[in-house]
Amino acid sequence: MAKTKGRAGLVAAGLGWGAALGIALGTLVLAPAMPGTVDLGFAEHKPDAPAKPTVDDADIAAAEARADEANELLAQESGSIVSGALKEVPVTIVRTAAANADDVESVRWLLNAAGASDAGELTLTERFTDQSGADELSTIVANTLPSGAQLSVEDRSPGTHAGESLAAVLFDDGNSGEAKSLPADRTLVLDTLHQAGFIEFSGSIVPAGAVVIVDGPQRAGDFGTKVVGDFAKALGAEGKTALAVEGEEPDLIDGVKVVGGVEREAGRIKSVLAVSSSGSAGS
Repeated sequence: MAKTKGRAGLVAAGLGWGAALGIALGTLVLAPAMPGTVDLGFAEHKPDAPAKPTVDDADIAAAEARADEANELLAQESGSIVSGALKEVPVTIVRTAAANADDVESVRWLLNAAGASDAGELTLTERFTDQSGADELSTIVANTLPSGAQLSVEDRSPGTHAGESLAAVLFDDGNSGEAKSLPADRTLVLDTLHQAGFIEFSGSIVPAGAVVIVDGPQRAGDFGTKVVGDFAKALGAEGKTALAVEGEEPDLIDGVKVVGGVEREAGRIKSVLAVSSSGSAGS
């Protein structure tokens, strides 16, 4: 990802960043079934849908070239686009085991460019999203629940309960910037989940004003995808939360800004702007 901040790229090309954003997200509609492209939903089979026009190699190559050009222009201007959007807001990145390291690094760079402070990074391991560990995860969450936090009695899914517990230790109180939970409770939750192999982190995890979850490609019907979705929804009920995934945009989640295409510059920019514009808890 380019780290330049000059405005010459877009000005010389005669493009506003909004136009480039649209091109980067929409140009590959010409070839929706191409491997490695962002699936915008046009590839879904519908019995009564008319036959799709044939797209030849030249059209595909031209679409790819336009998308790559727009992505490069956005990379040159990305810092300017998000500048000030999260001024002095502490933001934690929660990444899944499926998330690409380059995507996480690029999202963090953009958060910094937006003025956010680094509230730490936490990884949900493969064990966190594996059905074989669900019962143990639920048991740990119940036994380490921070003071004042509550677990849903209507939705007992492991992702929901883990999100409700971690929301209490990840988010600040929204006013003073202090943690919602006591320091001892934060340590107990994080250390116990870490020792059991459900999360990983290094360095300090400080109270955050917003959380960005970075995931890999969506896996329809996958248990892990549901866990991450439930987890995001529980976080979104307590504070500003965005979920960014590779490829097509995920299904809507109450209280969460969902963004697809995080492997491209447009998706990364949208991830930062999404969490900067999301409302307070439960929005």
